[in-house]
Amino acid sequence: MNLATKITLLLGAFSAMAFSNALVPVLAEIAPDASVQGLLYAAYFFGAFATVFPVGWLSDKTGRAPLLKIGLFGTFASAVLLFLVYPDITLSIVFRALEGIFTGVFAAAAFSYVNSQADHLKLSGLYIALMNIGMVAGLVISGFLAVLHPYAGVLFFGVLCGTAAAASLFFQDSNETKEVLSAGETVSVARYHLWLWIGIFMFTGVTGVVTSTYPELSGLSADLTGILTGLMSVATAVTVYFTSRFAIRDSLAVVRFSAICLALVLPLVVFSPLGIILVGAVYGVINAGVMDYIAKTNRPQGVMNGLFLFVQYGGMWFLPILAGFLAVPAGYLAVYLLCGLLCLAAGLLIVRCPCYVSA
Repeated sequence: MNLATKITLLLGAFSAMAFSNALVPVLAEIAPDASVQGLLYAAYFFGAFATVFPVGWLSDKTGRAPLLKIGLFGTFASAVLLFLVYPDITLSIVFRALEGIFTGVFAAAAFSYVNSQADHLKLSGLYIALMNIGMVAGLVISGFLAVLHPYAGVLFFGVLCGTAAAASLFFQDSNETKEVLSAGETVSVARYHLWLWIGIFMFTGVTGVVTSTYPELSGLSADLTGILTGLMSVATAVTVYFTSRFAIRDSLAVVRFSAICLALVLPLVVFSPLGIILVGAVYGVINAGVMDYIAKTNRPQGVMNGLFLFVQYGGMWFLPILAGFLAVPAGYLAVYLLCGLLCLAAGLLIVRCPCYVSA
């Protein structure tokens, strides 16, 4: 990769993910209750959820370079707009969703590019690790910047997205395949991997539950909350990076075993910050296994990664909202026990996926 490509992909991944977490440390400050906090947090993931699959399919047809540019410039613009509308909660939700849309455009094209390279496992490990380091930076730096302005972190990481966008003007993709699946073929691929997609929906969604509920659950200040919840992303970055350094012989078996481990450690979050670290660590191994499997399917990477991101963002959108509404009547322990049961079921049922049998 040349310098412009590295800045576009790596700085783009870091800054976009940091931006996505920039509001988390101040959720309790800017939103009145858990349900509104859940809506504000999840609006980003709804926007990305609605975007990543069609953009993934489109990247196989039109190429990834123009979509990377659109995604990064749009993410930068949404950061500026979000900063300007403070303290309006309604408009914050709207522009948070717009952020998700443009970040989804970038992510779908970027994942497709990364997983189409010859050294996809190592490159995807580095890419996902930087995404998670970005999430940590979004939590920690935004928590400290909140003393200046609640949305100061939004503007800071938006400017970094703008820097990556400027570099994307010189981005070149020398590995375009232009292999496009028909609608029927796409549906067939989606159905073939149905139980895998359901599992990813659950596994990713529960990490969103942890991130969105921990500020209220812990009752700590914005800066301490940012540090503690950021430990989950640090753990993910470490395990996904190191797992990607090894050859994975049976990637879906790794995913299944890790899913069961995730179910066991989730309830620990209620009692100890150690639970957050363990959730992040296990989720990193899941990510490495899934990305390795997808790269080896010999299917167009735009569609496959679009589906992967589609269910990831779907989980990050839906489960935090559900958790926000359940937390008040049922309590946080019940919410985390339910999340653990969902992950356990998904881990056990993945053996019903034809892709698991044939992997």
